[in-house]
Amino acid sequence: MKTIKYTMNVPQPTSASMTIRALQVDFSQGFDRRWFGGDAFRSAYFNAMSMTFPLGEQSFIDSIKGVDHLIDERIESPAERAALRAQLTDFSAQEATHRHIHAQYNTVLAKQGFENAVEKRIEKRLVRYSKEHPMNLLAATCAYEHYTAILSETLLKNPATSSAMHPMMRRLWLWHALEETEHKVVAFDLYKRLGGHEKGRIVAYLLAMVFMQIDAFLQTTNNLRRDGALWKPSTLWGMLTFYFGRPSKGNGWIWMTTRPLLAYFKRDFHPNQLGKADLPQAYASEHALDWRVVRSGSITSYQQTA
Repeated sequence: MKTIKYTMNVPQPTSASMTIRALQVDFSQGFDRRWFGGDAFRSAYFNAMSMTFPLGEQSFIDSIKGVDHLIDERIESPAERAALRAQLTDFSAQEATHRHIHAQYNTVLAKQGFENAVEKRIEKRLVRYSKEHPMNLLAATCAYEHYTAILSETLLKNPATSSAMHPMMRRLWLWHALEETEHKVVAFDLYKRLGGHEKGRIVAYLLAMVFMQIDAFLQTTNNLRRDGALWKPSTLWGMLTFYFGRPSKGNGWIWMTTRPLLAYFKRDFHPNQLGKADLPQAYASEHALDWRVVRSGSITSYQQTA
């Protein structure tokens, strides 16, 4: 069997920085129900994603904590253990900030009459994961992190995908996208460094793809029903263009994301094989006034070699 080694300090094709940012947003005045350019489907879909994030972000943090004892067992170098734990602390800080901001976002949605229809489903799923080996939950985190990284890079790469958003909501979603691209290698490298199996990685990804689609469908449908837009022709048209329209118009998410999402199935896959190194850096530089920097850290990624 071919052995994959992981060595540190190899030049990477993506950003090696990870910054904890306090986003400057004010939800006190709320936002429109159809904040995405008046489009019912897009607003409902992005709201649905936000409604899954607090539980999801917490599960990512828990998965990192759950394998802490394995770091001591499987990594001999004290210096490497210390560096890795510092990196995981920054990862958890970013995710905790995302959880906090999206909880505020979801509070506004609740006041607008939107009900979280998938929360209990996700909670039960996480309880099942908690009874398994901690590496299984970490594999699930790797899977979801890849999924969100691809969606995030699509938002950052194609300004048309977010141009119709309300300015405050655009700031929120692109800030989240920036940080997802920054830490996209963290869980994956940890899983590999601790001896995670390829089969477990792939199975977790298959399950994550199924669960994400089901959760998104159920919550988006629920949001549209409560918005009174579920059966309107304009909603159907909005959905079709969102998935299958022209990317140059900010549409066609199927065309923009399918190939990078499927790349995860490659045996030699690594998150740094996808995306542009200067993309998150450029956005961070141009929008530095959108947040307050709490702390800046760095990522030392593990590059696969034969």
